Amino acid sequence: MSIRPTTDNRQPTTGKLIRIFILLLVVSYLSLVSSAHAQSVDILWQGEVYTPPFYQGKTFWSKQSRVTLVAIPQGLGNTANLNYKWTKNGTVLGNINGIGRNYLSFVDSILSRPQTIEVAIVSGSGNVLAKTSTLIVPITPALAVYESNPLYGFMFHKEVGEIYDIQGQEVTFSMFPLFVSALGRVDNVLNYRWETNGKTTGSANSATYRIPENVSGSSKIGVNFSNTKEITQRANKSFLVQFENQ
Repeated sequence: MSIRPTTDNRQPTTGKLIRIFILLLVVSYLSLVSSAHAQSVDILWQGEVYTPPFYQGKTFWSKQSRVTLVAIPQGLGNTANLNYKWTKNGTVLGNINGIGRNYLSFVDSILSRPQTIEVAIVSGSGNVLAKTSTLIVPITPALAVYESNPLYGFMFHKEVGEIYDIQGQEVTFSMFPLFVSALGRVDNVLNYRWETNGKTTGSANSATYRIPENVSGSSKIGVNFSNTKEITQRANKSFLVQFENQ
């Protein structure tokens, strides 16, 4: 004796029809939501500033420097064929809007303040297909100090902190600015200064310290830089160097 398949010719009940109808509504809703999310636009930005070699963080926008924003559309076709409308702090930037204008670049003024940037992608009939906005805030430039080892070069894996213990008879430190404007070599626009216990001891981006004979103790090292072109771009740092005569 074998089991044979059966065919059910009965009509769906009212309960089944309701369940099918709800399922169709859910599928339609999910399809609409998916379609809405497929047509969107994002804004990416970065500061056009200097960072040290092997720097892996975000390139922030600093005071009196240039920032560039790029619109990244999703599901709207060829980027070059889209019509972009940029707005800065509520003001439409008519001179940079248009087809293929998917980026915005400007220089911060000396009176730095946060900027709200909006971009909208507009159809030929004037309908907004997608839009988004972002708030960017200019920061103050920063300063990092690293040991310059005669064998291994710059020790970029470990920034000099608040206290540094000299291992050996001498050590060379180098300061690196972060987030300053520089069209060419950064050294061409920056003034450097080193201080030891409050007295100026150098004006280059590097300085070498040697342990005096038969002396143990500590010295306070101060470093700073200033941009000769942009007066708000400056930074300083201090740390304690501890040494023991060997």
